[in-house]
Amino acid sequence: MKLTCLFRAGLLALLLCAGHGAQAETTQAEAKASDAESPAVTDAWVRRVPPAARMTAGYLRIHNPGPEPVAIIGAGSPFFGSVEMHGTITVDGMSRMREHERLEVPAGETLSFEPGGLHLMLMQAREAIPASGEIPFTLLLEDGRSIDFSASVGQPGS
Repeated sequence: MKLTCLFRAGLLALLLCAGHGAQAETTQAEAKASDAESPAVTDAWVRRVPPAARMTAGYLRIHNPGPEPVAIIGAGSPFFGSVEMHGTITVDGMSRMREHERLEVPAGETLSFEPGGLHLMLMQAREAIPASGEIPFTLLLEDGRSIDFSASVGQPGS
């Protein structure tokens, strides 16, 4: 009788562990699938400016590999009091910046923030903007997610 109880307890423990392992594998697989469909930032950099400057611009590419469009509704950085998404437009032969409150990245496509076009306007630097290194940023998505990334100071290849 004791042996039967021990056998049943061991079998129950084995089944519970096997079920937990399968659940963990499913959760990990779901996380990997979710990561594969999550937007990703690449090629991020911040324009180098003179030491006294308190504003600059940031550039990046954001790729949306998912099946649905993704909307960016904001950005931030602990280095700046204000980070806005801007685009450069030409009106009557004059280039002007216009703030965008929302930018959409279509499914399977990449949105580029680059000189002369879309960019992050980095204002109210909380300290001197570094001449090199990395600056942390966060993009806020309309669905509640956020993307953390770092941008190198200085144009790539310079």
